[in-house]
Amino acid sequence: MVTAGVIAEYNPFHRGHGWLLTETRRRGATHIVAVMSGCYVQRGEPAMWDKWVRTRAALLGGADLVVELPLPYACATAERFAWGAVALLQGLGATEILSFGCEAGQLAALETGAMAIGDRRVLEAIPRELSGGISYAQARQRAVGRFYGEQTAALLRQPNNILALEYLYALRRMDSDIRPLAIPRQGAVHDSREGKGNFASASFVRELYRQGRGEEGEPFLLPQVKALLDEAWQQGECWAPALLERPLLARLRSMSREELAALPDLSEGLENRLYAAVRQACSVEELLEKLRTKRYSSARLRRLLMSAFLGIPRDSCRTPPPYLRVLGFNERGREILRQAGKKATLPLSHSLAALERTGDAAAAFASLEARSTDLYSLLTSRAKPCGLDYTHPVVRV
Repeated sequence: MVTAGVIAEYNPFHRGHGWLLTETRRRGATHIVAVMSGCYVQRGEPAMWDKWVRTRAALLGGADLVVELPLPYACATAERFAWGAVALLQGLGATEILSFGCEAGQLAALETGAMAIGDRRVLEAIPRELSGGISYAQARQRAVGRFYGEQTAALLRQPNNILALEYLYALRRMDSDIRPLAIPRQGAVHDSREGKGNFASASFVRELYRQGRGEEGEPFLLPQVKALLDEAWQQGECWAPALLERPLLARLRSMSREELAALPDLSEGLENRLYAAVRQACSVEELLEKLRTKRYSSARLRRLLMSAFLGIPRDSCRTPPPYLRVLGFNERGREILRQAGKKATLPLSHSLAALERTGDAAAAFASLEARSTDLYSLLTSRAKPCGLDYTHPVVRV
């Protein structure tokens, strides 16, 4: 039994994701556990399909076990996203391989990049680069280039490479025995607005559904997954962006300057700019436009707004995950759970109620997760009652 971990959002699960899982098995894995974001994703918005639909899709597509990446890491920077997910795989005690897709696909180059982003010289050079008025991403690229050369710095220009470097950096920080497996990404590039053969980006598939052209996504989705996504779409169980607009603005307008200043990933007086913009903007797009600068990316700003809406504490993603929550599994997944039952270093259960009783940190994380899911349930055309995180059954395939 050789268990590989993958880290994903599956928003939605498409053929590219399926190919990665198939390739992971071809390279030696017999069992696969996916660490998956819950109802909110790293780009700072709700997932289009809820976590249980996406869990079932992942299991139908080739994963054996799905565990939830807690909200503070799911809606955070690439570094915190990767650190939280790798910590869960480490805590499971049954993971031997971390498999990930990336543009580079060359592990040696990625290992050098991971060393670079943690190098003290690079970290100390970034503030100096930022003084030139450029974004953090550009500043880090320049700092890496200064000490490691342009070839290594170029890795930081592609989104999946960035996550790959953060995964490797997290493994180094934890002194983990988990072996990395870098697999070259296939098909359409990240966020591409068109398909390539049978491969398309998740953002392209989401856009097809939003435009009422979901049938055009058929080439890019496994048949069983397409049927599942279609059913949820037709029943009004997908995120409807218009339903977030007024509640988000209402939440922001109700917050004091001090409350805004306490949001995650907010610095350098941005709270003053945010406080003023909130009182002028009449739409989320207008608010983002007032806030957007070279220094702050759209994704960072969306995460900031989502943190305000959901009440994510500032330092929650700086503490280790307090538990492993199982969202779904198949028979091979049950085998992973049996092994993890003997080796896991974190509390492990499908029951959020059971997990929240394991300690103060677990109780705080569970409460935040449940509240955020309750809010998600109002952001779909078919609203649902509170408490789904406690009443929804674990997904079995």
